[in-house]
Amino acid sequence: MTRTLLIATLTLPIVAWSAPSGAHELAKLERSLWINVSLATPKRGYWGLSFPEAVKPSETQIANAVGVLIRDANPNRLYLVHHHELPFGRTAEMFRAWRKSCPPSVELVPALVLRMYDKGNTPVFTEPELSELLTFLKAEINPARIAVYDVLPNREQGAGLSALAKVFPKGLVRVGLQPDEPLEAPFSAAVEDTWSGFCHGLTNDDWQERGFGRDTLRKWVASRNAQQFRIAYDLIVVGWDYANTKRGEYPGYDDAHKNLPLPAERNRLAVAEILAQAEPGRLAGFSSDLLIVELNSETPPHDGKASSFYETLKAGRGYEGFYATPWQEVCRIFKSLGNGDEPMNRPHKPRPVITP
Repeated sequence: MTRTLLIATLTLPIVAWSAPSGAHELAKLERSLWINVSLATPKRGYWGLSFPEAVKPSETQIANAVGVLIRDANPNRLYLVHHHELPFGRTAEMFRAWRKSCPPSVELVPALVLRMYDKGNTPVFTEPELSELLTFLKAEINPARIAVYDVLPNREQGAGLSALAKVFPKGLVRVGLQPDEPLEAPFSAAVEDTWSGFCHGLTNDDWQERGFGRDTLRKWVASRNAQQFRIAYDLIVVGWDYANTKRGEYPGYDDAHKNLPLPAERNRLAVAEILAQAEPGRLAGFSSDLLIVELNSETPPHDGKASSFYETLKAGRGYEGFYATPWQEVCRIFKSLGNGDEPMNRPHKPRPVITP
């Protein structure tokens, strides 16, 4: 997956507004996860039309995945990513299975890919296909909210965006917003990608140095504070390849066979920064991208297809694979927030991690 990289080259300290202690109602913040509704690696309808249809998960597999995610991460929202990998009938069955398995306290938000990531940016849905899907989603899954998933900035979404805005006029969320990408109507909120800001720094001391990841993150939060929209920030599980860097600089590539786990405690430090810097009226909460975990987990140098992140979820097992340390850190953060606690005030001994 292509990710826009925004590495800070700041030479001056950032003067940022700091939220007073207790300014955020922590238990009410968004704690969301992005995950494929089909629990399958995105191919057909994502990269193009030449790929075979996804294999539809069984109701038991979906129920297993929900059980693990609720137990381990305690989310209050799931963005179910869909890119027409299956025809409408089986797609409806999948969404119904997710709704049946999730408790009412967990909001399901369909996150539709409107443009493929092929050379032509081909529309994923025809107008009749999208109309049928939206009618179903509004009636049975979420009457008020839907999302557009796109991890590339400033792409023209075509007629599909107008169709979504007409059916969901006050509840359109952009999932995968890039840090320097403007957010405009018809969107009312977004989940922002934070990959480069979280990754930049081999050690956590490096990350907190001037010009490294923390400065980048502060810049991004300050920028969103000046706008009118509520933003949820993406917590990172998959870092980049630190093996050939001196202090954790961007290596110049994003390779699912080489990407390492985000350093331990990095998410906790980043959450502390965001809570301190974000204005309460601009902070929606926190999120995490499980699609990218699957894409990196399934590669042979990491967990392999048979033991990938999605496969462990479908089997009803907690994930203990290559990226377990940052994933379990995200889970602890979500649980703390759900209890109304600040994660940075709940230190713990991190699991051992593989170091480059």
